[in-house]
Amino acid sequence: MKNLHPYRASVLYLALLGGLALTVSSGLTYLVYRYEPTILGFGWPHWALFFVVVSFTMAFALTPTTFTALLGGYFLGWASLPPMVVAYLAAAYIGYRVAGRVVGDRLLDTLLDNPKARNAVENLRSGQTKVIVLARLSPVLPFAVMNVVLAMLKVDLKKYLGASLVGMLPRTALTVFAGTQARNIRQLLENPDGNSFIRTGLIVLTVASVGGLVYVFTRIFTRRAAGSPGR
Repeated sequence: MKNLHPYRASVLYLALLGGLALTVSSGLTYLVYRYEPTILGFGWPHWALFFVVVSFTMAFALTPTTFTALLGGYFLGWASLPPMVVAYLAAAYIGYRVAGRVVGDRLLDTLLDNPKARNAVENLRSGQTKVIVLARLSPVLPFAVMNVVLAMLKVDLKKYLGASLVGMLPRTALTVFAGTQARNIRQLLENPDGNSFIRTGLIVLTVASVGGLVYVFTRIFTRRAAGSPGR
């Protein structure tokens, strides 16, 4: 704990994001159950406001990205996919910028002072595009927490947004599809992967993400250990 004291802001921010996703989504689930008839009457001005708001709430783990995409698919169908993509990218940008300010450079500077840690950071940066794509592809890696980790590593912002877009599209499309298939909101939120096709898709994305990350990390570190430059 004494060693972590200089980085307490970073640790507290990560812990806060991890806890918010569970507590806030439970309250929102109750509100959606209760006010479903009202939400069904929303027009596009209401939904435009919704996507603006979730751009901020997703950035800070107040609403999980999967939860938001499920709601969009259920209430709006496939029409929710384009604004969901825009909201996702906005949330990624906001999360990256805010995390960069909260975390600062102290932790990264400390890592770079250590030769082995500096080599590890350089390894990750050399394959940052692949790492970001695979991290965003996974339905289980926390979106907001990954924003903090990637901001801490100072990955290139353009690559970060571009790779986030590529990685999030398959799982977001699958989640929206899950929303379109639900018969009622309770069934959707309590059992979002009830459809066998959706369940299989989520498993495939998770395996592809985890397996891909292991493969990329192994190649990056093996190449660096051999002394060849990363790309």
